[in-house]
Amino acid sequence: MSSPTCRTTKDKPLPTSLRLLRPLIAALAIGLTVSLGTPAGADDLKDRRDQVRKAIVSSKSDVAESKAEVSKAVRNLAKAQAALAKAQRGLAAANDAVNEARAVDAAIGRRLAAARAKLAAAKKAVAAAKAEVDAQLRLMGQAAREAYQQQTDLVGLTVVFDSADTGDLSQRLQWSTTILDATSAQMTRLRQLQAKLEAAQKAQAAVEKQIAADKAEAQANLARLKVLQGKAAAARNGVAASVAKLAKARKAAQADLAAEQAQHRKLQAQDAAIGAEIRRRAEIARKKAAAAEARRRAAAKKAGKKYVPSRESSRGFIRPVNASPGSPFGLRYHPILHIWRMHRGTDFGAACGAPLYAANSGRVASAGRQGGFGNYTVIDHGLIKGRYVSTGYAHQSRIVVRAGQRVKQGQLIGYVGTTGLSTGCHLHLQVYVNGGVVNPMSYIP
Repeated sequence: MSSPTCRTTKDKPLPTSLRLLRPLIAALAIGLTVSLGTPAGADDLKDRRDQVRKAIVSSKSDVAESKAEVSKAVRNLAKAQAALAKAQRGLAAANDAVNEARAVDAAIGRRLAAARAKLAAAKKAVAAAKAEVDAQLRLMGQAAREAYQQQTDLVGLTVVFDSADTGDLSQRLQWSTTILDATSAQMTRLRQLQAKLEAAQKAQAAVEKQIAADKAEAQANLARLKVLQGKAAAARNGVAASVAKLAKARKAAQADLAAEQAQHRKLQAQDAAIGAEIRRRAEIARKKAAAAEARRRAAAKKAGKKYVPSRESSRGFIRPVNASPGSPFGLRYHPILHIWRMHRGTDFGAACGAPLYAANSGRVASAGRQGGFGNYTVIDHGLIKGRYVSTGYAHQSRIVVRAGQRVKQGQLIGYVGTTGLSTGCHLHLQVYVNGGVVNPMSYIP
């Protein structure tokens, strides 16, 4: 069968275990009641077979619905894992940005500390230079005042006429020249000190400018850091939310998976019981055939005739629809349980409304709506080469035969559709041999 479609009812479904067990328990209980009571007649066997088969189809439908629920939980888990991975990447990026901003802030701090030390030294140098300039100005002021007090138009003559002799005059002239030279040296010293003061002041101004720039950068980085920390906090919250969502999705998926695995084990046991019931019916059919053969042998002997054993029909099966086989019978990997599961039939991709024909002659065991199979017809073909063979035709749009009706090979039995758990028009054909499914293509040409 194709993958299941979503449930359309708005009612809250029963727990999966109850949905699975209820139809099978009821059907098996009926079967056991009949088998443990009086010997079953043909009609009882037919009714029990129909009930068991309906229970099988119903349980398959419920399992398919459970698979859909598990698939949904696993999809939610995958989405939560993706969201968590995205949130973790965002958190890592935000943390990296915060760490980078903190490193920048630390670097700015180190630069500011060095600049402040440099500023302190610059201020100290400015103060020292200013003190030297002030001292030099005081010295030169004192010299200027003394020169001013002594300066007259006759000062030069005083040097000459106050000399006691020629030697004294020479000494006085030398002193006068020395004073003038000293004054000139003090002016040079003053200019040097003033230049030193200006250089110190410029250095101080440059350091103060750098400190101001570093402070501005630090403030901007602090603002950026706050934004990044906010983003990191948001990312952490996102990760926390994703982790919580992931945990919830994982818990749901694990619960559904455990239920699905338990259901699978139950279905295996139920299938075994159903197969045993079909084998029992096949054994009854074989005994009836043997008894009929014994009666014919006895009648021939009594009549004095030569006994000729009856022959089973050797007529083979035909393809029930004019279409090529598609999805084959065999193992498929289950994406939820991570195990290999059987596709229990062969799909034929026929168009909607294409006619369906009986693959061989037989009796219609059941015909009607049967769970995931949709409109489903099962035809019993009886013993063929010692094996009890039946064929099943699923997803029909319309059935034109009824249970209990005898049909011939090639007779119209219905039309291709997409009822039940199907996503498109096709025939899902199953072949049962002694109660177990086999590859339809071992019978169908």
